[in-house]
Amino acid sequence: PSPPGYRLYYMRVSFASGLPAGVALLKFDRKVEVGGKVVSLVSYDGVVKLAALAPNATVEAVVTTYYVKSRWLQLRDGEIELQVEEPPPPFTKDDLTVRISIDNHAPYKVVDVKGPGGESLLGSEYSPDAIRVDPKHVELSFKYFEPSSYRIVVAEGEDYILPSSFLLVETAFHNDTLRPGEVRRYAVPEKLGWKSLGALVVLYSVAPLSGKSGGSAEVVGELVDYAYMKDESVRIRAASLLVPDLNLRVWVRAYIVFGGWFEVRNGMRAALNVMYTPILIREAGAWEPDGVEVTVRESDVRDACAAYIVVQAPSYGRIAGIVTPSGDEVGGLSEGVLPWGGEYRSVRVFENEAYVQVKAFNVVEPGRYFVKIDWQPVAFKLVDDEGRPVAGAIVEVHGPLNATALSDRGGVASFKLYKPGPYSVEVKFKGVTVAAVTLGSIVSTEVPLKCRVYRVSWLVTDAWDKPLEGVEIVVRSGDALIARAVSGEGGVAEVDQIPGGTFTIQMTYKRVSAVDVEEINASGVRKAKLDVFLEIPVLGGVPLTTLETLAATSLMGGCTLGLALVRRRKASSVEEISLEE
Repeated sequence: PSPPGYRLYYMRVSFASGLPAGVALLKFDRKVEVGGKVVSLVSYDGVVKLAALAPNATVEAVVTTYYVKSRWLQLRDGEIELQVEEPPPPFTKDDLTVRISIDNHAPYKVVDVKGPGGESLLGSEYSPDAIRVDPKHVELSFKYFEPSSYRIVVAEGEDYILPSSFLLVETAFHNDTLRPGEVRRYAVPEKLGWKSLGALVVLYSVAPLSGKSGGSAEVVGELVDYAYMKDESVRIRAASLLVPDLNLRVWVRAYIVFGGWFEVRNGMRAALNVMYTPILIREAGAWEPDGVEVTVRESDVRDACAAYIVVQAPSYGRIAGIVTPSGDEVGGLSEGVLPWGGEYRSVRVFENEAYVQVKAFNVVEPGRYFVKIDWQPVAFKLVDDEGRPVAGAIVEVHGPLNATALSDRGGVASFKLYKPGPYSVEVKFKGVTVAAVTLGSIVSTEVPLKCRVYRVSWLVTDAWDKPLEGVEIVVRSGDALIARAVSGEGGVAEVDQIPGGTFTIQMTYKRVSAVDVEEINASGVRKAKLDVFLEIPVLGGVPLTTLETLAATSLMGGCTLGLALVRRRKASSVEEISLEE
């Protein structure tokens, strides 16, 4: 079972020697192939089924299960603070990996990762497996760190926006040699129409093993991911002792540099070889309801040694497959290195990210590629001031896609937002805007929206502060009717849901009417007084205002009124009175 607070992420079944030929695959979600052999299978529901094609099929496998929990962290003052805790038993911190992601379309990039003491964790002090970083992602392995508080330092700028579907090329490798102790800075070459992402840099040295052959070297830059290292002694042995053994120190480090420059510092006592290739990207692809279509032309990749289509969809899109121009379906792979025209094609698909190689040296496959994506609908849940669903509201979404929907009885309006990017959402209820929000990132497929919609009642009384039954209340915004209600026996007229705003309120009781302007910004009972001084029963209960009553009394002078008039004392009782001078 999943640990408390976690859910199953995926299960991987690995075969050290590859899956035997006598075993058939019945159920799995993704597979990993290397050299034409299946070396592992991936399942998102925790079930992998195999079948034996021969009576004595034997399979040796290692099953690894991954669990995940997700939460969204707020960016404050240019930093994302991350509090890391020990995982629940039987897991330990050595089993824990934390990954932080920023949407490609967000105008932010990672510039540093700081440990509990405020120290930078970027550099060569830690194993390459301890931390991985790029402008939009950070991954920390707590096999090398202690659970505590960590901070991701983030910079803001429109230049940091990256496309979610793009063509990536690695141009020809450049080679250089640095003398012992030498420091040299390199500018990453640019190309018109392309964005320079950075460079892949490899440092290496092979020299006879010596007490003076120590030292190290490093790469520094705007943002550097220390990706690989190897430092070992190699013994070259002849057929006999005719030629003594040759002992060599083989030293290799690889870095992925992000930015327009990098610097190599050779602290070794031997010459250092530098090999690097610039990495360039260009937005490519048309987003469609079932995926993204990318067309590759030979001219796009003519100068590249390697080229890839890369798709990084939002979290609510799962990549289901990749179809190449030749019609091959390679999306069933989690990752693979496939024989390809005398070269090898690299493919990787996982969750909402994927890439497929379109050129490897002289082998290229131009044409139309289609990356299939299963999109989860994004549902906006509208609630009023009391948390009740708001049905019948118009929800408008604006951004890379523009769409409109009507909220259902549960207050839900759903959209298939298949184009990545920031969206603004506006909710109109009875013609009035009751909610508006900008979503830089869609953090969940269920987005709650609290609307300025209220439950409002009017307690209407007459000139004597007694409840009036049968008063019609009409609420308007300009000429538009917002709500209508009639007071009941207790003088209360209730509108179950009314938008917030400033409205004209008209109250009418038979022939007496009053108009007022009110601002509605909260639920509750409002008091309203209508100038009904008395009613004349013999005329069908015609109401008179205070001014009308005083005028009538003045005109009668010294005459005695034998007319019975009615004044309300309670909502449920009346009293007859005579007016005399």
